[in-house]
Amino acid sequence: MSLLTDKDRIIEAIITHPERARKIWIESGYERALNEIIIHAKEQWVSFRVLPKEIFAKKFKEVKSHVCLEKEEHGFEDPQTLLKEIPHQENLFICVFDGIYDPQNLGNIIRSAACLEVDALVLPKDKSCGITETVLRISKGALEHVRIVKVVNVARFLDEIKKLGVFCYALDEKGEVPLWSADLKGRICLVFGSEDGLRRLTKEKCDGILAIPTCGRFMSLNIASCFALCAYEVKRQREKKVT
Repeated sequence: MSLLTDKDRIIEAIITHPERARKIWIESGYERALNEIIIHAKEQWVSFRVLPKEIFAKKFKEVKSHVCLEKEEHGFEDPQTLLKEIPHQENLFICVFDGIYDPQNLGNIIRSAACLEVDALVLPKDKSCGITETVLRISKGALEHVRIVKVVNVARFLDEIKKLGVFCYALDEKGEVPLWSADLKGRICLVFGSEDGLRRLTKEKCDGILAIPTCGRFMSLNIASCFALCAYEVKRQREKKVT
C-alpha cells in the first residue's frame, strides 16, 4: 500500500484507476478546500473519511498535506500480455532499459512517455528502482497513463519481440547512424542503457545502433534526456507520415 498526498495526483489516481484506491483521509476543517477530491471520490465510489486534526496528525505523522489517499502499489504488467498484442499493432513503439537506478530519472522517463505516447516501458526486474515517492512526485500523475513491464532477462525479451517483427535500435554515443536518419515508423523498440551505459550482450541483440549527435566536448546525455529526445523523434516521424 502506498500514500498519495498531492491533491492533483490524488484526483488523477481516483479518476484513472479507482479500483486501486482504498481510502481517502481528509483533515477536518479542509473539506471545502478539498471539495474537488470529495466530488470525484463520490463519482468513482471511493471511500473517504474526515478525521479530527489531532487524529489525522497522529495517523500521518510525516505528511505535510491535509489529505492522503491510500492506494495499492503500482502493478507491473505481465510481459506475456504485451507479447500477445504485438502482432496486432502495426505501429507499436516500446522502449527497453538495461536498468534505471535513479528514481528522478525514472520519474522523468515516465512523464515523457505519457506526453509522447510511448506504448510501453520495459524494465529489468533486478536492475531498476521501484515506484518510490520520488518517482511519483517527478512523474506528476503520468504513472497512471503508462504501461510498465518488468522482465527477468532483457536480452531474451529482445529475442522474443524480434521474432514478432519488432525492429530494435540501441542508443549509444558511439553509434554511426544519427537518430533522425533512421526510419522509426512501424513496429520498433528503442533500447537504452542504464546510467552506467549499455551492456555488450544487450547491444548485440539489437538490429542497429543509433546516436544522438552532440558536440565533441561533451558527448553523453542524461538517460532521461536521451529518452525524451528519442521519443519525440519517433512521434515527429509518425505524425509527418500521417500528414
